[in-house]
Amino acid sequence: MKKQIFIGGVASAMLLAMSSANAIVIDDFSGDAFGPSNAPLSSAAGVSSYGFNRTVDATSSAPNTTISINSGASLGLFAHSQDSGVTGTSQVNFDLGGFDLTEAGTINAFRIGLDSIDLSGLFGIIVDGVSTSLNSTNVLITNGFTTPSFADILFSDFAGVDFTNANSVSLFVDGSGTAALDAAFNMVGTVCSGLASSGGSGVNGTNAQCIDIPPPTVPEPATLALLGLGLAGLGYRSRKAKKA
Repeated sequence: MKKQIFIGGVASAMLLAMSSANAIVIDDFSGDAFGPSNAPLSSAAGVSSYGFNRTVDATSSAPNTTISINSGASLGLFAHSQDSGVTGTSQVNFDLGGFDLTEAGTINAFRIGLDSIDLSGLFGIIVDGVSTSLNSTNVLITNGFTTPSFADILFSDFAGVDFTNANSVSLFVDGSGTAALDAAFNMVGTVCSGLASSGGSGVNGTNAQCIDIPPPTVPEPATLALLGLGLAGLGYRSRKAKKA
């Protein structure tokens, strides 16, 4: 029997929140399409919507685990679907080529956008061969069983990884121990997270472990006007001094 799935609508609000400083969107799955294809597979899938080379890998206990990116009914999504009684895994891999994921120390966590997912589904991130996974039940409980949701995974959960020179990142779904797992993700990226520890809460707290760089200030119109008057006064005084 299928477990309950919590289905979300639009992820635009979350992407807007990530458009500020201290955030990198690796892929929002709106670019090159892939699939739907049945596992097992290992196939090139083009380029992410933000310019990183992307491939897809998947395994399945039977040819009934379907993977797709921005294709068919999964527009703007990375979707994983296992038939009843079938187990499988899938992952989307991004070639970063020595990329500084910390943005000079201003970022400290991955953010995964959830569009829909079964309870007790495992998903997570692999960085240069080191992985950390989360349980969807924990994420949805913390978020009040609502989607779209997001889950943050702190860089500190990946032992021995140099995030200032990352070569590869993968978003993975692990349905090897869960038959009939369905999941869909609307983005993967990085943020300055306020989590004290990773638990898939998706809620920023007050224990930020990265530097929050404020945006540059823009002078108010009144300030600009005063500055203009000051410059005009200096110019008048200079001309007067020359005449004297």
